This record gives sequence, C-alpha cells and structure tokens, in this order.
Amino acid sequence: MPEADLLHYRLHWLSGAVYPGAHPGRMTGAGLLFKQHQPLAASNDPRRLDLRASVLDPFEHFRVRAYQQPSRIDVYLLADLSGSMGHAGKRKILATLLRTLARSAFGYGDRFGFIGAADDIEPRWLLPAGLHEAAVSGLACRLEDAQLSGSASGLRNAAAYLPAERTLLFLLTDAHFPLAHLRDLLASLQMHDIVPLILWDPGEYRQLPSWGLLSVRDIESGASRTLVMRPSLRERIVDAYAERRQRLIGAFRAFGSEPLFIEHCDIPAINRYLHQRAA
Repeated sequence: MPEADLLHYRLHWLSGAVYPGAHPGRMTGAGLLFKQHQPLAASNDPRRLDLRASVLDPFEHFRVRAYQQPSRIDVYLLADLSGSMGHAGKRKILATLLRTLARSAFGYGDRFGFIGAADDIEPRWLLPAGLHEAAVSGLACRLEDAQLSGSASGLRNAAAYLPAERTLLFLLTDAHFPLAHLRDLLASLQMHDIVPLILWDPGEYRQLPSWGLLSVRDIESGASRTLVMRPSLRERIVDAYAERRQRLIGAFRAFGSEPLFIEHCDIPAINRYLHQRAA
C-alpha cells in the first residue's frame, strides 16, 4: 500500500509495552533519547559509562547513561455494527478503514485488533490484537457482505475486551443512539486514547423533499411513520441534525476527545486530524 494511503499517528503519552516499537515508551533500553543516569550495577553496560557523571557522583559510583526505548502499542478499531450501519456504503467505509488502519499499524510494528458491536458483542466480530494480516483481510470481506441489524448498545461492553494497558482506540460509528449511551461508552473507555470517527451522511437530510408524503423507518428499532412534508418541517429536520452534531461534539469534548465527522474514508483528512491532535 502506498505511503499516502496509510494513516500516520503519533502519541502524546508513553507506551508501557516491553517490546520495542516506534513510539516513546516508559522502558529503558536501546534508543537515542537520553532518559536518566543509572548505577553501573543496575545497567551493566560499560559502553555507556559517563565519566563526568561518575566523577560528580557524591557516592563515587560509576554512572552510565540510560536511554528511552521506543515501544510498540496495541491499536484497536471499535466499530458500530448496528442496523443503521448496514447501508452498503457505510459497510464499505468500515471495511476500507479496517484494512487501512491494520496495514498502518503493522507498518509501525504495532499490533492491531478489532471489536464490532450491535445489540451485543459477538465472537465473529472479535479480533484480538496481533500481527495477523490474513485474519484482517477475511474480517473485512465478511463485514462488506454482512447483514447488520439491531442497536449499538453492545458498544458499552467493549472495555471488557480491551487490554489492561492503554491502547490507541479508533471508534467508528454513525452515532444513531441516545447521547446517554455515548456518555456511558466514553466513561468506560477513559483509560484509552480514543480517536472518534463519526460517519455523517448528509444524504439522510439534505435530499428530503419539501412537499409530499414521506414514509420513514427506524432501521434499528423497526418503527415506521408517515410524514406530510412541507418546507417548515424539512427545515426543522435539517436544524435537528445540526443540533445533534453540536451535541455530539459537546459529549466527546466532555471526555477530552474531538470527533472527526467523515462522509467517506478520506485518508488525507484523517491524517490531518491525527497530526493536529498530536501537536
């Protein structure tokens, strides 16, 4: 995959992983960034002996330089698989993001995992963090052909399937669920670094007619109703979507995240967003 088609993420926190990788870590080891001085007995590497620090040591101990080890992280994609995400276009976006994010993580030497949730979290939509490209490819193909239904209430159980260590967690959803559920979800994921990607389809409200009868159905609940469309009602619906967007932004900001609203898998836009959040 060309470099321009990959996601480039940086962390503003230190990884606690023991294994070497591409991100700043809390471990000392092979690296270029000086971290601290240690006694020779603790480091046992005379090649890093610091004569000046040793001479200045009040206890006359030999001191060696210790460097920060770059470490790997676990990257997860947490996906909303409710009925409203069942549109072919949304499934395509999900599968494309899944493939792109996995290849990007593997390029950094990071492990990648996936959690998909509808009413609950099913084993078929679980992929533990690892370096399994073939498993990612098979999962993406199944998602493209999946018949999605139900609500997104299972998202609130996702924390139980994540590692105990902090992860970089991409959340993909169209957010067609109560804000109270979103707040519960974000509260349960506070220890992780959340990257919220909101699928925002303007076609859901921009293409509404100004006049006529319109039959609408809630894909997740199955409830349907008929609307007598008129310009004032159309305007109220458009305003309701705009208000909903602002409420979503407020809910994410309350938990320290800034959501990115996307209409398709726009890799350059996501990369600009990732660069800004790491600045």
